[in-house]
Amino acid sequence: MQLPLSFYEISEFIFLTVALTVFTRLIIYLLKRTWRKQKCKLVWTPIDVVERRTNLLYDEFIKEYASVGKPVIITDVMQDWKASKKWNLDFFKLKYGKVECAIKQDDVEIHSLMTIAEYIDYMISGNSNKRLYLANWVVSCYPELLDDYREPIYFPNWLQRLPRNLLIKYECDNPEIFIGHKNTSVGLHKDPDNFSAWLGLISGRKRIVLFTPDQKDVLYDGKVDIFNPDLKKYPLYAKANPVEVILEPGEILYIPSQWWHHVNNLENSIGVGNIFINEFNSELVFQSFVEGNPIKGHLLPLVLEFPWLGKALFSLGLI
Repeated sequence: MQLPLSFYEISEFIFLTVALTVFTRLIIYLLKRTWRKQKCKLVWTPIDVVERRTNLLYDEFIKEYASVGKPVIITDVMQDWKASKKWNLDFFKLKYGKVECAIKQDDVEIHSLMTIAEYIDYMISGNSNKRLYLANWVVSCYPELLDDYREPIYFPNWLQRLPRNLLIKYECDNPEIFIGHKNTSVGLHKDPDNFSAWLGLISGRKRIVLFTPDQKDVLYDGKVDIFNPDLKKYPLYAKANPVEVILEPGEILYIPSQWWHHVNNLENSIGVGNIFINEFNSELVFQSFVEGNPIKGHLLPLVLEFPWLGKALFSLGLI
């Protein structure tokens, strides 16, 4: 008759099982990192026009756009969103009128703070003396708004693995709502830290001009006003190759890593967008974070692979 295992033997078995599991996960993690470092490089595809696609399969998106750094407009993802019918100026003023948000003016990052109601009143008044833009209103502060739309299947986001408080600390808490007065603009920029992005338009129309990553010098690192370029001050811009699109309601624009873009609201508009990290830009994002903070930058891939580690380090105040 076999004697039952002792407490020591059971503890030893559990420890060895956990250790083997952790070791196996680490080996798999290192192998995946090695594979991604070889695969995940900054690539882009020069284009003359941004294609519009309907019934786009995920595998087609990866092959034709994500893996080759090519923007695309997807036309049939938003039709079932509640936000498409629900999100309008009256809705936001009634439900969120007292919420205070940062307001931008042209190239000024933070111009002032206004409530949603105050900004909507400004929009309705037709006051064109100021060009104020309510940009970067973080949706996840109001979880009920997250039920009004679905993250497009094309853009899996590893950031969702991390604690929200950690995302807030490093200004990666997304998605965001953009409410823009006619003729307002965010300004020429590329999304930070090599993130990719998507932008969905609920209402209004946006004029968007895109540039490949290799045009940084002729864009003077974003200082050029694309819609009114000063060629005396920025003569190299004459060599730029812009690609312009008009984004219509119900459409989503995919913006690959390091693509420059300048957005102008042709009409009063409401949009929602997100930055994201996944297998196609992860190593680029990691490198960007390492350059900013080597220790925390090297920790980022670990906490994305092992979310429990991120929660533990954050709770201890180490990240």
